[in-house]
Amino acid sequence: MKKMLIVSALFGLGVLVYSGCGKKEQAQQETAAPAGDTLQTGMKADSALAAGYACPMHPEETSDKPGKCGKCGMDLEPKQK
Repeated sequence: MKKMLIVSALFGLGVLVYSGCGKKEQAQQETAAPAGDTLQTGMKADSALAAGYACPMHPEETSDKPGKCGKCGMDLEPKQK
């Protein structure tokens, strides 16, 4: 019985460590600075400025036509000029 409790505790600890490491790596990828003059969405800065629609919660999510935000699913709104 003691052996089973120890194995269960070690398994649970392993799951916590593994899931915690994955979240840290994902957070680092999301906050990493983009290379060159590209935005997080991979578009060039010039095309992002020309885009007419943006997410109100994630202004880096832009488009040249109406649609949904790729991060939160909100409707893209016309940009204020």
